[in-house]
Amino acid sequence: MTWLMRLSLTLSLMGSGCVAVKFENAHNLIKTHPKGFEDAVNASDESREFVRDALKTINELEEIIESEY
Repeated sequence: MTWLMRLSLTLSLMGSGCVAVKFENAHNLIKTHPKGFEDAVNASDESREFVRDALKTINELEEIIESEY
């Protein structure tokens, strides 16, 4: 399994749960810009870490927003 596939799977599992409102912005960004995402994670180790941290932050903030609904 490639690093890209593991990251996508991890992100999808992080956001799973029973909630009335569900935001999937990190997933939507990857789906909308697959080449840009792949280029970003393959550019360097630092860019890969940045992408991982940015998407994790998006998911964490979405969880906070979802818990308020």
